[in-house]
This record gives sequence, C-alpha cells and structure tokens, in this order.
Amino acid sequence: MSKEFDVIVFGATGFTGALVARYLLQDSETAVGAPQAIKWAIAGRSEKKLEQTKQELKKRVPSVPAEAVDAIPSVVADSSDDAQMVAMVQRTKVVLTLVGPYMLYGERLVKACAENGVHYCDLTGETLWIEKMMNKYAAAAEKSGAVILNCCGFESVPSDLSTFVITEAVRKHKQTETSKVTLCFRSMDGGVSGGTLASVFTILETSTNADLQRAQNPFFLTDAATQDEKKRSGVQRANASSMLLKKETDLNFWSSYFIGGSVNSAIVHRSNFLLKGRYGDRFVYRERGAIGGFFAQLALTVGIAIGGVLLYFSWTRALVKMLAPKPGQGPSEAAMAKGHFVAKVVAYDAAGQLAARLTTVGKGDPGYMMTSQVIAECALCLAKGEFASSSVKGGFHTTASALGPRLVTRLQQKQIMKFNVELV
Repeated sequence: MSKEFDVIVFGATGFTGALVARYLLQDSETAVGAPQAIKWAIAGRSEKKLEQTKQELKKRVPSVPAEAVDAIPSVVADSSDDAQMVAMVQRTKVVLTLVGPYMLYGERLVKACAENGVHYCDLTGETLWIEKMMNKYAAAAEKSGAVILNCCGFESVPSDLSTFVITEAVRKHKQTETSKVTLCFRSMDGGVSGGTLASVFTILETSTNADLQRAQNPFFLTDAATQDEKKRSGVQRANASSMLLKKETDLNFWSSYFIGGSVNSAIVHRSNFLLKGRYGDRFVYRERGAIGGFFAQLALTVGIAIGGVLLYFSWTRALVKMLAPKPGQGPSEAAMAKGHFVAKVVAYDAAGQLAARLTTVGKGDPGYMMTSQVIAECALCLAKGEFASSSVKGGFHTTASALGPRLVTRLQQKQIMKFNVELV
C-alpha cells in the first residue's frame, strides 16, 4: 500500500532535529524539485513549535524559497500517546526519531513501528533500553518486516562501519577472518550534546548497579545462549575497557579510556552476531581514545575519573545536571562547521598478524552536524530499500548488518565520512 510519506522526522523541533530537517531540505534526493524526490515531513507534539522550526529553516537556508519551506508537511504527535504514535507511523515508510531520552519517551514509537511494519532509526546510546525493546518487540518486527535501527549517529556508526569496512577488506584480500580490531579516536573537535547528557543522567537514575555492570559486557546485545561460555569469557576479558594508558604498538601512539567505548563495542559485536560471525569466530573489538600525547591523555583520564565520581552520587549529579547543556541546545554554526573526527583502526588476521589499517574521517561536529547527516542517510537507505543484501529481514539490526556497503557508499559519496583502507 502506498504511503503518504517516505520519511517522517519526529522531534524536528529540537536542535538536532532541526539540523536533520535542514539537511533534507538541501540534499539532492530530498530537496524541493529534486527528480523523484523523497517525500518527507516533520513531526512533533506542538504545531506552534513545528511552525517555529520552519521559520528558523528559512533563516538558516535562505537559498530555498520561503514558500517551499512553508510547504513542508507537519505532523502533530505526542510520544506519550499510543494512538497518536500508531496514526503517525501508518502514514510513512520510515520514522527517524530524535525524541529522547529514549528510555523515557521512546517505547511507544518502537512498538508502533514494530507492529505496523514501519522502518525506524534513532540516535540512542542507551543499550539497556535497546535490550528491553529487543526482548519486547523483536518478534513483532520480524513478523511485520519492520527494520529497527538504533545508534545511528556518532554512537555508533563510525565504530560499526569502520569495523565492517576493515574486516571486509581483510576477508577479500587476505582470504582470512579477523581476530581483532582496535579503533582509536585520534582527533576530535565537537561539543557534548545536551540530549546525550540527559540520556546519561536517565540511565544512572533508573538503572541498578548490576544492570550497569552487565551493560559493560561487549556481548551484551548478542544471544548468549548460542555461544560457548568459555570462549565468551575469554574474549570478554580481552575486550575489557581499562582506565590505564596503553602504548598502541602498531599505531605508534598512546591510548586511553574512551567514554563511548562500551556502547560501541556492544553494537560492533551485535553486528558480528547478526552477520553470523562474518568478522571472525573469536573476534575481539577494542575501542580507545588517543587524542593528544601521553600527558594530555593522562589529564583526560583523570578528568573522566573525577567526572565518574561526580555522576555516581545523587547530590553531585544534581549539580552537574544544573551546569550541563540542556537538550535542545547546541554549538554555533561556526563551531559545528569546523568540527571533525579522525579514527585510526588496525585489524589482525586469524593468525594474529597485522593485516590492514584504516583511517576514518568524519566531517562536521560529530555529535550534531555529522550525526544529523548520518541518521538522515540511514533513513533514506531504509526508505529506498537499500539494504546490505536481499537476506535482510525485519527485526532489530545495526547499521552494518542492515545497510552495510550501501550506507558506506552514501556517506562517502556525500562527503560525510571517508574510509581509507591500507593493506599490510
């Protein structure tokens, strides 16, 4: 049955949502007058705020005629209302949602998409919530054909696709599985998202210590029942995040703890699980920070440790929350434009020998500009049926397992991210 829209951007009135709308307004596939243009709409719970978003778009994108911006369809829907979520998803092929923290506001939309066969993508990094949604709605998504994609921004697309690209290169040119991938973020310039911090606060305030510890397991989002426990525990120890600085011999720099590493590791290992162990049967993924030299990383590690202590206690967490950026706030245009990240990646073959290097570069502020463009491209892939293979069916996927090379091609062609592989 034909749908009214290809993509609905839910949460378009927020800072990142407005960036997504701006990107779609100018993209070659979705701009006004584009040949066979994708039909898209903005959505939120307030008609007034949706109208304000359009007025802001006119200022930010003066090259687009004002009447074209006015013509963008608006959908009013409240994430707390089941009926409104169902009514919204039934009008579209894909819902791109930016309404978080997802642990508080996301379940009704996931349920509606899973039960109505509508594809879904979000920016969550809340792995405990992902696990809960999988347990409750995976069967419905598999039955309806809905592809549910989580972590479609800086968490965890660079990590997920970098691992996919380098392991495919090793498989193609070395005819071997990959035993280990190490990814280090070597350079980064960007602000901390208020929405991300709000999600962190929510996780800490609603999760038990046992749950938080469980979420550190890199196999957290895979099916434990299908894996040999001895192998799992051995690989888990090899994946354990360490606050200690380490010299990365094959990269020739020091590395330190990276805050997003546990989330990204869980997603990378879920990709390998969904791809039926394509990366390797005993595959190990490590993710580290490597910004600056030894002393810069030492200072950063101390800062992270202090931050962890401040977030652990409720009274200090309340103080941090008062001072932190709020959801809906973001950096200036100039700051976002000069933002970037560079990741250095190495892969080892089945014998443990260095097999390939990869440099992944992202353009624009990672947490805002790049993230808004990446999730938009994920939604376009879903809307156009650009899946990694014909075997992709409904269910909870990752960007690597569902979109794989199709998303890599899109991000490179549109100069959002670059993946440069060097075989050893």
